Amino acid sequence: MKLLWKIAVVIFLLIAGGITFDHATQSAARKAVEETRQSLQQQGFKTDLAEFDFSTTPELRQREQALTNASSDGMMRRPEDYARHSLLQQVEPDSMEAISSDSALVVWQQLRLLGPDGEDFWPNFRKHFNEQQSPLDLACIAALSGPIRFDLNASHGMAMLLRHLPGIKNLAQTLGQRAVQELHDGNTSEAWTNLIASTRLVSAWEVEPTEVSHLVRFGCAGIVFNTTWQMLQTNVWTDAQLSQLQREWESVVFFKDLPETTAFTRAGTVSLCQGERNEPLILGMTTMEMIRSPKYGWNTLTSLWQQMRYRRTGSYEDEKRLLLHYRDRELEMQAAIQSKTWSVMQQLPGVTNLVLFQSKHPSRMQCMINMKQLSFGFMQQGRSFLGSAVEAEARRRLIITAIALERYQRQHGSYPKALTDIVENFPEGVPTDFIDGQPLRYRHTDDGHFVLWSVGLDGHDNGGRMAKRKTERYEVFIPEGRQAQQTSDLVWPRPATVTEIENFRMEQIKAEAKRTEDSEEMAAHYRWELTERRQALAEKILVTIHSTKPQEPKIRGQLLSDLLRNKTSTTTNHFTLDEMLTLKQIVTGSEPETATFEFPISYDALTNLGSLHLFIDPTDEDSDDGCSVGSLECKRATNGNCLLVWDTIYESHGKHALQAAISLEDSLELEICGPVRPFVVSNFCQFTLESAVFNPEMGATLRALLPEDKARYSVEIKSPTGENLKTITGNTTNGIIKIFWNLENDHGVRCTNQSFATIFHVTLTNSAQSQTMRGP
Repeated sequence: MKLLWKIAVVIFLLIAGGITFDHATQSAARKAVEETRQSLQQQGFKTDLAEFDFSTTPELRQREQALTNASSDGMMRRPEDYARHSLLQQVEPDSMEAISSDSALVVWQQLRLLGPDGEDFWPNFRKHFNEQQSPLDLACIAALSGPIRFDLNASHGMAMLLRHLPGIKNLAQTLGQRAVQELHDGNTSEAWTNLIASTRLVSAWEVEPTEVSHLVRFGCAGIVFNTTWQMLQTNVWTDAQLSQLQREWESVVFFKDLPETTAFTRAGTVSLCQGERNEPLILGMTTMEMIRSPKYGWNTLTSLWQQMRYRRTGSYEDEKRLLLHYRDRELEMQAAIQSKTWSVMQQLPGVTNLVLFQSKHPSRMQCMINMKQLSFGFMQQGRSFLGSAVEAEARRRLIITAIALERYQRQHGSYPKALTDIVENFPEGVPTDFIDGQPLRYRHTDDGHFVLWSVGLDGHDNGGRMAKRKTERYEVFIPEGRQAQQTSDLVWPRPATVTEIENFRMEQIKAEAKRTEDSEEMAAHYRWELTERRQALAEKILVTIHSTKPQEPKIRGQLLSDLLRNKTSTTTNHFTLDEMLTLKQIVTGSEPETATFEFPISYDALTNLGSLHLFIDPTDEDSDDGCSVGSLECKRATNGNCLLVWDTIYESHGKHALQAAISLEDSLELEICGPVRPFVVSNFCQFTLESAVFNPEMGATLRALLPEDKARYSVEIKSPTGENLKTITGNTTNGIIKIFWNLENDHGVRCTNQSFATIFHVTLTNSAQSQTMRGP
């Protein structure tokens, strides 16, 4: 008994000692955090969310409502609004479309704005902006009325909702597009109002101290940069207007408030640590579950114990580390923004390299904070936060200088030979390139215009070369440390000439034709290889696959065959469902290119229940989608039966296995197949579905696969009325006919019809067989 008492006493002392040590450790950690916080506060650093107030006045909230209500997303209420918005986005004009290395397209000067189908979209944009005139006008009034701030709850810290950000960037884009539309229509006063209003989204916005908010403002600066370039490609603006625009951009300061974003992040992350300690601990398993699974129960208890220890000591240690981590980041930011150039700034610590928070404890706090930082890096396309700010500042200086050049041109009738000639508009000196501190690069062009540029974040002067138009959906981001590979500058380009635009459009057409050609080529060979593999199994399919005659389903209490029976024909009343789906070809005079099958099925009944299909060389190893014939139409016969009209020109020459099937609309899985029957495609040419369409600008490419490698051919291209337009002859040694037609007839006149017909005359060299057949 004495031994047991001694053991109990030892255990009690150990537990008491552990609790005492844990309490002492917790007290020490809490004290260290409080001392660090007080020290930082004495140095002027904000450490608590209560030190931030983002509330606004009723006047500012009214202004905020007008701005956020005018975003396109907020104005879409009906399905047709979404459809139209999506369509307009596909053809929205690029306000800085590079035509050559140093010129861009003046969008508003274009008589037509062509969509994918060749339709002029100026009327569609005009209609869109007219329908949204009221909210957009109210947004312009709000933007021009004074400072712009958004009413936010700072106490939410990192979880603070920033619903206004997408709308503001969208509004900058929308107002820019409307300005271009108004200038195109000759409404210069309205165009100017939209330009100034969009500019105010940059110059008047007192941004809340979050990185994403500043990034949106930088993005708006890029959008307005492009809009301003479009607006200044005309002489209608007065010197007073240009002076007003210049003052707006001179008032913009991008760097001053950036350290405050680090301060708010510090207060927000510290608040997260404090909130972590107040979260309820959840065991996650019942006692019975732990008894049934001791291993998982032990892991759960261990995890719970680690969470408790982290909250009692580790979270305080992390809180102290976070206070110091973001103190260092704020000091780095304060030092960086004192730099006069990017070349100096980027040498400072923390400017181009992301400094992640490091914790001694594996916690979701570290993961959450670092993941947020990494996501910002991805959103900024490889740029650092300060790198994005620097690009915005470089654009700001380009705009100010370009406006001064325009004012000079109004006063003297031409642009200056050198930037030093515009010093009269800059009492403190002509703006320099923030990248390297050198004068902005300037070139007076032979056509009476100019090119102005900054060397960009890479610091390398590429002679005023614009970035190439993005053609790939996904791009590899280049970190700033490796941007020596960059081959473009930040450019205020000259307007492209008519000849340059024509050449550019021709290059676009050629590039699009090449992409289309490659895509069609791949699709054709894939289709031909697929049909060849299937046809190789045709004989096996005809022998091994039989109609299984599954149990006939009932629909609304009746057998399917009774519902599908053609009641108007007495000869069909005795047919079973299997017999109804048996292939029976009828002669129509369109053979061999077209094969027509009649089924003793009521067309009217079928269309109310489902649809009729035709499978070619069907196998169990592949899906029915791959077995469907290339071109099929279901029609109503004069006697009420169903007709399947099959265009065989898209199938391979030779023997096949065919099978009809019914799919019911009420059941995606139920498909009733008929018996398999042999069928011989006698066409020499197997075409592709892509050969049945053409682009009115690029022309048409016709492809056909032959049963033999060597052949002679002659192709007649006819108008819908039967007039012969073009005859193309040739030979092939690889069994493939490939013809490109530029839409010119035999007399060199370009045809403008929307559809054409083709007749193919083919002679196979080895077998000496000849055939004339209709093509696509």
